[in-house]
Amino acid sequence: MVGIVWWISKPNTETTIVYHLLEGFKGCINVNFNQPNEKELEIVNDTLLFVVSEHGDILTSSPYTFITDLGWHKEKAYYVDKDGKPINEINITEFPIGGYTSNGNLLSERMTRTFDPNQEQCY
Repeated sequence: MVGIVWWISKPNTETTIVYHLLEGFKGCINVNFNQPNEKELEIVNDTLLFVVSEHGDILTSSPYTFITDLGWHKEKAYYVDKDGKPINEINITEFPIGGYTSNGNLLSERMTRTFDPNQEQCY
């Protein structure tokens, strides 16, 4: 209960998480945190951009707390062309399923989100 009160009391942020998915992508995205030798997440102009690979995996050396420390935030998603230019905004409310998993090992921290209307859960 304490965790819920803490989360609700976190201030809003102006940051928007933006997902760029290759045109036609369907499936789960997996953001794997605490991965050695990978780039840290970075907020540029109030935007945290996740460029999703064709397989849906994103590796970062940042910890999951980077996301939780944002507090309440907005999210957007776009299909992009082969050059990475947005071509179609995705109605993100159609894809509300996501989550966080960890087995206690920092290298196992993972955030998931499905971008497939027929998939109820990511593994």
